[in-house]
Amino acid sequence: MSSALRTTIERMRRDVLASSSRLFEEARARQAAFAVHEDVASVLRALADDKDDTYPEREALTRALVTEHLGTSHSLWGSALLVAYSPMLTRLRNRLVGGSLQGDELEQVVITSFLTALRDMSSHERTDRIAMRLRQRTERSVFAYLRKERGEGAAVVDDEELALTCLELQSDRQSDTSERELFDLSLLLERAAREGLPPAGLDVVAATVLKREQLREYVERVGPSDETERERTYQRLKRQRSRTMKRLRELLELSPTPRTERLVSEAP
Repeated sequence: MSSALRTTIERMRRDVLASSSRLFEEARARQAAFAVHEDVASVLRALADDKDDTYPEREALTRALVTEHLGTSHSLWGSALLVAYSPMLTRLRNRLVGGSLQGDELEQVVITSFLTALRDMSSHERTDRIAMRLRQRTERSVFAYLRKERGEGAAVVDDEELALTCLELQSDRQSDTSERELFDLSLLLERAAREGLPPAGLDVVAATVLKREQLREYVERVGPSDETERERTYQRLKRQRSRTMKRLRELLELSPTPRTERLVSEAP
């Protein structure tokens, strides 16, 4: 984490941990996800636990924090979310370089984009995968800002990854994908397993195509905690997914199913 971003996050962490216990007690009465936590520090520890089996709890805690942030005027909840999602913000910041923008300015863009994403969340929004949606909206806001600055020299390091993100977002928004199509795809994955395709590649496809989970979110959930190793895992799984999708298309050519063929052909 850069020094400026680290300083900002650590200051917010101190403020959050020093916040009034009364605020959390009042929120705990409203949010069932807080029931087993004695204070905000306990919530932050739970959100930092990235083991697979803690994902549902982390999702519920994020939803509760966002709800409190939207429903109250206190800065505690937004600050708590910034602290909890600081690893994600750090990874996003590390993907950026700037020409006219200095390091501190880029970090401010990232933080402001995250707070904008929080502000734009709606209480009527779909309740699933809120953490993923929060990250996606932050990224879109950052990239939109940088695109405006490109004439002054700002750039995004991994344009290929941004293009992949856009494809995944487009896929996630498609409303005409029926349950039957997803069922057909699940059958294709089962058939591929019987044909001997590597289970790891099929797991990635099942998560990112069948369950509509973005690849980076998948890596954050199942990958190593070390940032360098996590990036290597992401690149490896991206290649593995491409190889698996190619094999699935080959299987479809042998005995095509129209609905499944559309899903596989549109997958990034």
